[in-house]
Amino acid sequence: MTINVSTATPAATGQAIPMGGWLRRLRQRAFRIAPNDREPIVLRHGRIYILPTRRGLAFLGALVMMLTTSLNYALSLGFGVTFLLSGLAAAALLHTFRNLVGIEIRPMASGETFSGNALPFTLSLAGGTATRSTISISTADSKVKVVDVPVASVVPVTLEIASTHRGLLALGRVTLASDYPLGLWHGWAYVHFPLSGVVYPMPESNAPPLPSGVADDQSSAARRSADGELAGLRAYLPGDPMQRVAWKAVARGAGWHTKQFEGTGGGGPVELAWHALPAGLDVEKKLARLTAWVLAAERAARPFALTLPGFALPAGQGRAHRRAALTALALYHETSE
Repeated sequence: MTINVSTATPAATGQAIPMGGWLRRLRQRAFRIAPNDREPIVLRHGRIYILPTRRGLAFLGALVMMLTTSLNYALSLGFGVTFLLSGLAAAALLHTFRNLVGIEIRPMASGETFSGNALPFTLSLAGGTATRSTISISTADSKVKVVDVPVASVVPVTLEIASTHRGLLALGRVTLASDYPLGLWHGWAYVHFPLSGVVYPMPESNAPPLPSGVADDQSSAARRSADGELAGLRAYLPGDPMQRVAWKAVARGAGWHTKQFEGTGGGGPVELAWHALPAGLDVEKKLARLTAWVLAAERAARPFALTLPGFALPAGQGRAHRRAALTALALYHETSE
């Protein structure tokens, strides 16, 4: 038996060391390192941790001093006060635990943003049959949100994570915590959902005008004559064609606005092609220019097609088409060239 066990070593079988696998499972159970929570999570005993806060440590230290003094001087009143305050600390510990146990946390949605902006993630907290007070929820990269969850209600919570580059951005491990009711004990629990949002490339600030449409001059002129009726003004956005800027409003000091026209906007479909960009631009600048053109085509109500190395999006319009184009730009990798 001993010989068989010794020959079935990790070096001989190529399998992971059992102790290492056990340690990984222990770390995952204790700290929720991997995003393995794929269903709504209800906090139970195995997820909740409680330790004394700084105030709690000072309070416990004072209790020890009071108990020592009472023993040295045989102070009956000192014993009574010490035991009374000890019971208060124990009751606070129980209430801190009960404030967290039974909370249901559910992933709702992940947002989308452009590089450099905050990416929102939405979660929901359900308190069940009890009111939850001063529940703080946060991740390693987001600000702490503190909410109260009334009994039998669901409270949405939005966490915002700053983005620094394009691509997928994961929510990360979520920490729910509470110091309720006296701040003597700090209870917390970890939840890790596989929730990610998309960070689009930042559009080029002064991008050139859109490429010419694929329609011929006669049909383009017909569209412009049919669609030339002014529909109104909206706030100026970076990348808007300069010929659509309401210069009269700018001259009056009313701020920067862009003219909007009814119809398809004229000009016909436009093709946004990677290979048509100047060769001197690096990858990120090309992506920034294409992003600006996608937004400009949408504002001009022009159908557009997008062609990248290894990816082709046929001409189309609408929110879903815009999202598909921006997502392809966000997830583009140089290896696809």
